[in-house]
Amino acid sequence: MPYIALLMLLLLQQPAAADTVKPASAGGAGTAAAEYLLGPGDVVNISVFGVPELDKSTRVSNSGKIHFPGLGILPVVNLDSGRLEAEIARRLRGAGLVKDPIVRVRVAQRRAQPVYILGEVMMPGQFVINDEMRILDLLTLAAGFNDVASPVGYLYRRKLEEPDPSSPGAPRAATTTDEVVEIDFAALTSGTRPELNLRLRGGDILYVPVSPRYRYFIVGDVNQTGGFEIPASGPILVTEALARAGGPARTAKLSKGILVRVNAAGEREQIPVDFNAILKGRKPDMEVRPNDIIFMPGSSAKTLAYGLLNAIPSTAARLAIIP
Repeated sequence: MPYIALLMLLLLQQPAAADTVKPASAGGAGTAAAEYLLGPGDVVNISVFGVPELDKSTRVSNSGKIHFPGLGILPVVNLDSGRLEAEIARRLRGAGLVKDPIVRVRVAQRRAQPVYILGEVMMPGQFVINDEMRILDLLTLAAGFNDVASPVGYLYRRKLEEPDPSSPGAPRAATTTDEVVEIDFAALTSGTRPELNLRLRGGDILYVPVSPRYRYFIVGDVNQTGGFEIPASGPILVTEALARAGGPARTAKLSKGILVRVNAAGEREQIPVDFNAILKGRKPDMEVRPNDIIFMPGSSAKTLAYGLLNAIPSTAARLAIIP
């Protein structure tokens, strides 16, 4: 999906509160100036050491260009200060205007650079970068995740394509293409993958989708039959699943439990579960997977439960994943 179309679609899906523009400023100004990419609306001060008549303050035009004395029109969009300094110096030497120019470029005024965080956060919407902002800064400004947020999100942005300096006809300025970067929020927030804390650029969209929720089923001689959600915090064991169903009924046969599971080949497996042995530590507990069905037999419910056992697998695949 094209970048602009995706942005419009995601914005339309947000509540009205998401339209609020929130200014933001995060630390790290020391590296920000060198990496800041120029664009329309920026004001730059340019000076050439020892040649005051070439000193100039100018605003980048809507087409991403500036006018410089003696050199004419220069494209500057997607250049940082250092690259623009080098480009002006190269052109001054090439034109024979200054033999060994020392050029300094300073960004005097930056344009507003919006970034967006959408989806399952407490305060989705638009924020403005005043200095430097990274993904963790944006998550903080959005007040963190809500209780249905996915542990994995996506950063939609324009990818900078650097020109090839060895090619005479190569463009001087970087070009852009759309890219999507997967962000593992769990790894990022735990500090195990600090490289995911990317520095944001104007127009970036961080999208936090809804986490898929999975269910398992319990039927038979338990106090509460039906479907139960597997918590997002981690796996659940069969003894925990039994406890969430209110425990076994008085007539339940704990040593005769069955776990029904559909394997990767689409075939149904029936795995014996001896709850008595598990509770006494003689057998290991078992992890419950999405779509699993736990059957607890008993004298009064056996016939009915086996009927449910045969009926549920055909519908579990449709019901277990909650949109």
